[in-house]
Amino acid sequence: MSNQVFNETQNYRGTWVMYLILMTELPSLVLVTVILFNSKSESQDIIFHLGLVFLIMAAAFFLLMSIQLQTRIDHKGIQYRFKPFLNKWRVIPIDTIKSAEVISYSPISDFGGWGMKGNKTTKAYSILGDEGVLIDFGDKKKVMLGTKKAKDLKAFLENWRED
Repeated sequence: MSNQVFNETQNYRGTWVMYLILMTELPSLVLVTVILFNSKSESQDIIFHLGLVFLIMAAAFFLLMSIQLQTRIDHKGIQYRFKPFLNKWRVIPIDTIKSAEVISYSPISDFGGWGMKGNKTTKAYSILGDEGVLIDFGDKKKVMLGTKKAKDLKAFLENWRED
């Protein structure tokens, strides 16, 4: 077997999603600040409510920025984790894999969007994009892992297993 390893880590940092959230949260925070300071509330209440709104927005932003899909393919099999929801590596031993192929898919119509999705037969883990590796176990069980390196992954999978 080959000693080659394919590693990939995906997250939302530096993507359009991060900028969209910032462009939504910052004006909202300014609007809430203006509304609170123009209300007839006491300054203690204003500071408390403003702090609460800021804390909720910051928590949501940092949760989204901490989401990460990590994939590792080596001679043992395929390992993945979807932090912070699946912190332990999920391992798919190479001998249980019937096939693994790079596919193009429609995130919304095929899986209901990005993130951790699935049904009885197929589990999907994706950050952004519309390409991934579909791993078939047989018995109608499949896992789809999103990728941003479809060309590299396809080339890797061609020589991954020796038959």
